[in-house]
Amino acid sequence: MAHSTPPQPLTPEWISTHFDSLPFPARMPALARYARTLAPDAYATLHRALDAGDQDERHTGLFLAVARRDLDSVAAALDDPALRRRALAAAIRLPVPEEPLAAHVLSDIRAVRHSAYRVLRLSRRRSLADRLLPEVHERHGAQEAARLLIACSPGTVARWLPRTDVPPGVLSTLARTAPAAVAALLIREYGERADGPYAYRYAQGRKLVATVVAERAPAAGLSLLRDAPRLIGERAAVALLRRPAELLDVLRGLRALSPVPPGEEAGPFELTVPAGPLGQATVAALRALPAPDLVELATRCRATGGHLRAPGRQEVAADPLLALLPPAERRRLVSEQAGDCTGHRVPLAALAALEPADRAEFSDARLERWKRRPVHLIAVAVGLPLADAEPILREQASQHRIHQRVFAWPALLACAELKGDPDEFARIALSCERAWHDQEEVRRYTLQQLAGTAARLLTALPEQVLRDATLTAVQSRDSKAETLAATASLLRRTAESAAGRGDRERAATAALLLCQVVTDPRHRGSYRPLRVDLASARHIWATASPSEPAQPAPPEDPALRIALAELLASHLTELPDADALMRRTALTDDDPRAAARAAAVWVTPAGVREDRCAQLIAADPSFAAVPEVLTTITERRTDLLAPVLAAVEAGDARGLRGRIRPRGGTWVPRPRAGATGRWRPKERQEWYEVLAAAATDERAPMRVRADAATHLRSPAHLHPLAEHAAQPVSAAALTALGETGPTTPELLATLLRHAGTGGVRGRAAVASLRRLLAEAPDGQAIALLTPLLNSRAAPVGSRKEAARTLGVLGGEGVGAALIEAWDQPHQHRDVRAAIAPFLLRLADRDDIARRLLEGVGEPAIRDAVITRSVTSAVYIAFLARVVREGDDDSAAAACATLAGRVVGESPVMRDAAHALGEAAVEERRPWKVWHAAVAAIAGMNSSAVGAEGAEGDESTDVAVVAEAAEVTRAAEVAMGRPSSDVLGHVLSVLVETATASSNTEHVRRRDALRRLEGCANAVSSGYGSYVEVRRADALATALEDAGLLREAARLALDAAWAALRRGDPAPERWAKALRLADDHPGRLPDLSGFSLGATPVRHAETTLRTARMLRERGTPSAGLLAVVLVRASGARTGWDAAWRTELSALRRHPDPDTAMAALLTEPVRGG
Repeated sequence: MAHSTPPQPLTPEWISTHFDSLPFPARMPALARYARTLAPDAYATLHRALDAGDQDERHTGLFLAVARRDLDSVAAALDDPALRRRALAAAIRLPVPEEPLAAHVLSDIRAVRHSAYRVLRLSRRRSLADRLLPEVHERHGAQEAARLLIACSPGTVARWLPRTDVPPGVLSTLARTAPAAVAALLIREYGERADGPYAYRYAQGRKLVATVVAERAPAAGLSLLRDAPRLIGERAAVALLRRPAELLDVLRGLRALSPVPPGEEAGPFELTVPAGPLGQATVAALRALPAPDLVELATRCRATGGHLRAPGRQEVAADPLLALLPPAERRRLVSEQAGDCTGHRVPLAALAALEPADRAEFSDARLERWKRRPVHLIAVAVGLPLADAEPILREQASQHRIHQRVFAWPALLACAELKGDPDEFARIALSCERAWHDQEEVRRYTLQQLAGTAARLLTALPEQVLRDATLTAVQSRDSKAETLAATASLLRRTAESAAGRGDRERAATAALLLCQVVTDPRHRGSYRPLRVDLASARHIWATASPSEPAQPAPPEDPALRIALAELLASHLTELPDADALMRRTALTDDDPRAAARAAAVWVTPAGVREDRCAQLIAADPSFAAVPEVLTTITERRTDLLAPVLAAVEAGDARGLRGRIRPRGGTWVPRPRAGATGRWRPKERQEWYEVLAAAATDERAPMRVRADAATHLRSPAHLHPLAEHAAQPVSAAALTALGETGPTTPELLATLLRHAGTGGVRGRAAVASLRRLLAEAPDGQAIALLTPLLNSRAAPVGSRKEAARTLGVLGGEGVGAALIEAWDQPHQHRDVRAAIAPFLLRLADRDDIARRLLEGVGEPAIRDAVITRSVTSAVYIAFLARVVREGDDDSAAAACATLAGRVVGESPVMRDAAHALGEAAVEERRPWKVWHAAVAAIAGMNSSAVGAEGAEGDESTDVAVVAEAAEVTRAAEVAMGRPSSDVLGHVLSVLVETATASSNTEHVRRRDALRRLEGCANAVSSGYGSYVEVRRADALATALEDAGLLREAARLALDAAWAALRRGDPAPERWAKALRLADDHPGRLPDLSGFSLGATPVRHAETTLRTARMLRERGTPSAGLLAVVLVRASGARTGWDAAWRTELSALRRHPDPDTAMAALLTEPVRGG
């Protein structure tokens, strides 16, 4: 029985009586006004009473203190774990004293420190952060200091950033606050990785940060472009164009990035910019440049988009810098870019910048070249004038192969869009009717092209096109969600564009057609309202009235009327008929889905949403199942929660039954996280009772029960569920316990006990422990989890999660705890595998490296330790030790991991290279080890593979190689440096073994020959594409000396082809190769796939002389080589007279095989 005596003033009960009945948006301002009217003594009395109460009352006391700007009370609340989050939020905008904030910055609790860093940053307390940074670095390490840098001044960031270990998220924040310091860091990192195998991957990972730097500080962006050009993407390039003169100065000093074709000099560096218009300020800055400088900048900044690589929308925007130049200058630059008829395709963006008459000149030769390749032909035709391209594209659109039609119809629309004539575009769109009735893929990609059309062309689109495309897409059984989404986008853009121009009839037609698309069951797009004015909305609704039966949306269809109201929901209160219809449908329609959709539309207008939600809940509490209504009553009209919760408890099986849920049953709504903090304690408790009942309802599906347990935040209900519920529900309850509030010893003990049970419960308990321990002092995690980690009786899964938790939380003592767990004699291999990645951070310590080295014999530990995701120098040194001391499987994995990573001449890299060399020649190692080592050595950028003599010296032999290697080795040992001539050392050792004459050494000799053959396979590349000439020369000599003549011939040919690619005929290299292969054509490699890429174009004359020299030699091997050279070069150069003459001469070759191969070669254009 309730107490009849009114509560006394200035007490929590009095506050509850007078304010709890108000909804949240009214309750909090009323409390703030009340707090400000209190006298100081009265406020102090009330605050003491609230501060002594439960958690909700303490939150109310903190709110009153913030309203009155009671800084002492706010500072005191920082020490209360239940109030800390809101007190820190208040400290952002209130001048709270620095001492309590400094104490939180230096706190032993990781989560508290991070929250304090955020407060300092948002409140701009930079001087305090600068002052505390050295102490944070001393107490908590470099990574914590890096996190505090987000609150420091740019000068402090510049001094400390190189000394800290910056997480990626922190670096993104610093790019906004201290872009110059971040640019310096990126330049330093790039310099360490620029020549390595991971330069591209590093650049991709840092490109977004570099973009932010360039946008915030163009000067810092220019320094990035100068010293780390791979980091500059298209967005960053647009930002740098705001300073065009400085950008041009930087570009003049840059050369093209690797890879550069062998033998070619790096050309000028080109910056990629996006196609399309630039901002007005950027255009003004560009126009202020002198004309020659603008032309030069246009050659250095190119828009490369527009190549047709896959079906879909083909953009037709012009190159923004070319568009600023005079037409004649544009034509000249594109002509230089195109080169001759065999050059690369000109990007569509460059063609789009030209005058229509100029575009055809750059396409005629390409049309001839690609006439047998339909997709390439279509890609070229897009850039032609419409009159020239239309016959080609229509022919392709009429082909029976679907992939040709998939590309041709969108290309035809793109070509019309490039022309820019609205009448012509309308004509082309009308002619696409066949595409709508084609297969689904053709229809989809054509609609996607049409939906992205520029607005000025979209206005000319005939209504017949809209109607035909929509009805075909909706009525075709094979239409997919993507097709309907493209149709909806087309109709939405058309309706909004027409309404903006005042064409209300067209807007109404498009809107009514859009209703048919969005009501299709296959449509998964949004129902967001159209952006139209009130007059257009009224006309659209009036068009759908019963007096207009001929409209495409029949007015008697309720689903279409609801869909139309959804599209006009932003003007619903000004459309009385639509407003009344939605209310009537929500309250009277027998279809629950229609009623729910109508209710969602009816509450859309923001000004009346809360009142309308109250009306719906008063009529039927089941309207709370509508997401829009649920959001309003849980976050705004919290006074409406009581009738809804009462209806749930009164329903069958504690479910919500009504118009929206006629069958009732268990109901588990999903309010936004944190919304329950706005509720009164009584409502929150009733809510928890509803969820607990749902979680224990045996008739409910298990997924619903687990979902209910996940949303519970009441320890009193969660503990029984964790103990006695079914496994999925118990795991969900244990997960929710990690979100229930402040960390208490009892809660930690409960979770620790469940962690020892294993299975899904144990993993959920450890995951909750991880979240809670992030808000506990740093050492507490070690004290709690070490017994679990070392317990032999604990499940393996729980021990693994405990190891990962310790590794993630970090802190002083974690390394010792993990080492102790590793050393347990009974420790499971999977637990050690979970510990290993964290011990890798300390691999520079000999004791830890020894433990890891002993553990890699286990496959699970080996997979965790030997990984390509770690790239530090310490890790490279550890891998070198694994190569030397590990078992065969571990050594092979380490060799494979080192492949491509041994870059530079640092001591660590030299030691790793020598470890690979030792593994390559060590006789006790099996094939998998030495093969991986040889492959890794072949990928190293060694500058001294063979002797330092002149290239092409045929007198070089293995003795010279061995002697040079020995001299180099002796000199470097004398200087304290190991040799960098790893491959030379490997070859000298293997050749010495392979040429041993002792009869007792045949096993060793056979093994050495196999390893030499592996070296040949590793060094050789496709027809000399990427082979290093001196490396191939030295290896060919060694192979010949060892008797591996076929492999020696292959390497000698690789060296000759590599020289030819850079324009060097190298007759001595061809002579050396032919000396090995002349009498034995079988030693030639497979020539069926021979290609020199673009080399015959750049060095056609040199290639022709080489082919003639090979033909004149007269031997079968030389003749076959001449045929493949002529065949490849003739096709790439268009079979001009010189190549036809050479082919005719080869058809008269004395070798019949050569003559027949030449006779079977048809001199037609390749491609």
